[in-house]
Amino acid sequence: SRLHTCIRTRRTSFLCPIPENMARLLFAVAALVVGAAVATAHTTSPSICGDDPTYVSDCNHPDLGSCGNACCVLEVSLPAAPTEVYSRLKDVLSSGMDGTFEYITGGDPSPKDDLRPYKIDQPKPFQFIVQGRHNAPQYNGENGDILDFNIAALGSGSSLRMFSLSRVHGALGDAGQNFKTLSFLLQNTQLAPSSDFTIVHGCGKAIGVSTAISKGAAPAELSVIAGVPVSTLSFMALASVALAAAAAVVTGRSWAARTVRAGASSEGLLKAEV
Repeated sequence: SRLHTCIRTRRTSFLCPIPENMARLLFAVAALVVGAAVATAHTTSPSICGDDPTYVSDCNHPDLGSCGNACCVLEVSLPAAPTEVYSRLKDVLSSGMDGTFEYITGGDPSPKDDLRPYKIDQPKPFQFIVQGRHNAPQYNGENGDILDFNIAALGSGSSLRMFSLSRVHGALGDAGQNFKTLSFLLQNTQLAPSSDFTIVHGCGKAIGVSTAISKGAAPAELSVIAGVPVSTLSFMALASVALAAAAAVVTGRSWAARTVRAGASSEGLLKAEV
């Protein structure tokens, strides 16, 4: 075989690398693969579906043109009082979270978020209204997605209606981004829903997506394991194989060196194998 020929002739070329060189090569490949995996895991903000939404949780409700542009309207019941829901929602928008969210206020005129002075009771006892924005790398600022929320009293708790609209002109589809944005936002308020999400409009409803999603989150996808996309995990698996191969080569080289020190040559080993 080529390996036997390499050992007999002690050639050290590209076709006959010595074990040490081979180990170094495998470790280098493994390092590159691990680096690529880490980069893949961190280049996209966790609230963004990205170029391949099939590998991102909660991006499985793509919409097409429900509001002219793609949009998503969700409603959920919460055990918290309207004042707490408003405070949590405003805080997470203002914090930016992963750097993609904004709380919108100001302007002329500048209506207040607090609706309680108006004593509205029909069609709902509305208490607060909030606006925000969600930015993506290609669509941000004036082209960032528009977020609107209203909070109504519901017994001792609240009813929260959430709306996300793809803002840029011509955005017929959203690849699941509007639903993902609202789901991610609610999860980060740490307000536990007391009912399922209900899709009021959009969110893929017109193209056959279920109108209720259990406890405020889309069904878990097998494409995401422990929060890490399968695409990233495949990189990591490849890196593990490369590292294991490198370790095997180094172990074999160490064993061969010990054998030679014991008085056996590579030629003798080959004859013994025969």
